[in-house]
Amino acid sequence: MRLAIIASLVAILSGCAGSTASTAQVGHPPVQTAAEWSSSQQVKLQQLLHGTPYALSEVSGGWLIRIAEKDTFNPHRPELLLPAALGSIGQITRHLAQDPDVAVMVVGVATGQYKLKSKEQVSVERAQSVASIFRLNRVPGHRLKTLGVSQGAHIDTHLGVALLVVPEQDLHRRAAEGHTQVVAMLNRD
Repeated sequence: MRLAIIASLVAILSGCAGSTASTAQVGHPPVQTAAEWSSSQQVKLQQLLHGTPYALSEVSGGWLIRIAEKDTFNPHRPELLLPAALGSIGQITRHLAQDPDVAVMVVGVATGQYKLKSKEQVSVERAQSVASIFRLNRVPGHRLKTLGVSQGAHIDTHLGVALLVVPEQDLHRRAAEGHTQVVAMLNRD
């Protein structure tokens, strides 16, 4: 009995040793340059957004998906997504969830007048509302940040939310750069 256990342990250990040698030979895929990453993301995002009312624009080091307030958020409860918008936003989140090299900053925008809540509160809740769909699609927290924006002279007043798509390693730097740089990206075209 002991001999059988020892023989099986030896077989397991030798199998493990063989598998580590083969993985070391495979190596890692080559790292993309910023330009290559941007170009490949542009193609993917344009295909993804084809047929949706959402606009894609290039920003420094990433891509911005602009989602209008109208037909996306409930006019009576401005922080809540309309059911009709869930399909398109869900499609975007599923695509981005599958790409481990991509991170997203969800920027909720609220520039109007709201009856029961402040603009600041609505903007944060809009970001959280869309971010919850990312979480349902299992986007890990290190690839997802939220931000609420309600102040800025030149912000596009039609925006409800914007998705800043950047390389995964750049998200924390972007978040640390601050509010004013994000607001500059949301300016009207």
